[in-house]
Amino acid sequence: MDILITACGTYLVYCWYLLMFKNEIKQGVLLPSKSTGKCTDIEGYKKEMGPKLLIFAIVSLIAGIIGLISDYVMPINTYLYLAFTVVFIIVLIWFTREARKAEREYFN
Repeated sequence: MDILITACGTYLVYCWYLLMFKNEIKQGVLLPSKSTGKCTDIEGYKKEMGPKLLIFAIVSLIAGIIGLISDYVMPINTYLYLAFTVVFIIVLIWFTREARKAEREYFN
């Protein structure tokens, strides 16, 4: 699971790069794959979702790396591992809510 979380974090960084520098919005990450709407304000969307996507990507990477270190290098304090897992889940829920809200605001 930690490998998947780390890989997802890496992919999220890539999605952030595409959004911020190529003006490309990845479906499945920022939009549901069934979405057919067009972005009405790409700059506003980038301002709103860019930092949130980066936060989610960094938290995912850290959570995955902590898990990998704990599994393969040295045991990490159980409470630290669990605490960061909870942080990851909270950020995941927060990001999902924010992405849905931005979709309603910026896509028709």
